[in-house]
Amino acid sequence: MKYDIEDLYPTPVYFSRAHNLDFIQDEIKLSIEKTEFQINEEWNSHYLSDINFKQNILMDNPFEYFLMELDYHIRQYAAELNFTMRNYRVVESWISMFQKGNYGHIHSHGTSDLSGVYYYQTNEKDGNLFFECPVPNIPSSIIMYESNCRRWISPPSVGKIILFPGWLKHGIETNTTDDTRISLSFNIDFDRSMT
Repeated sequence: MKYDIEDLYPTPVYFSRAHNLDFIQDEIKLSIEKTEFQINEEWNSHYLSDINFKQNILMDNPFEYFLMELDYHIRQYAAELNFTMRNYRVVESWISMFQKGNYGHIHSHGTSDLSGVYYYQTNEKDGNLFFECPVPNIPSSIIMYESNCRRWISPPSVGKIILFPGWLKHGIETNTTDDTRISLSFNIDFDRSMT
């Protein structure tokens, strides 16, 4: 007897590596040197370039190479999704610093069309990014949960870039090493006037 199984409502997450790594690293280094990191007392989990998310580090600093790189990856992601490319803007961006004992609580980036992270500094053992299952009722079905929806882990590496839907819940495991991990995160909105 023939049967079909369709994977309904998949969540596409994009993973790649930066091409202009040295130039991008230099741009981020210059920005870090000017940044006074603070810890958000509400979360008390890790250090941020702006605890109120009012600044836009990518737009407020010279990030020519990173923005070109980001544009390339957004276009690749859009093509894979058969999304008609349109104008977009980086609406928020910040740098996160994770020292020993720091972590990132489970959260989403709200209504952002696209969110992402770029790893500037990591020893690859200082806290994995993880994604939570986006289907809220799936744990009620053991057959679906055990085979399809366990927490998905992504280890960091320098130059790695990840793009994902802003609504996808994610977090960062605790940094148990003596090294500091630094990443650049951002939220992007697409122009809706073309729809």
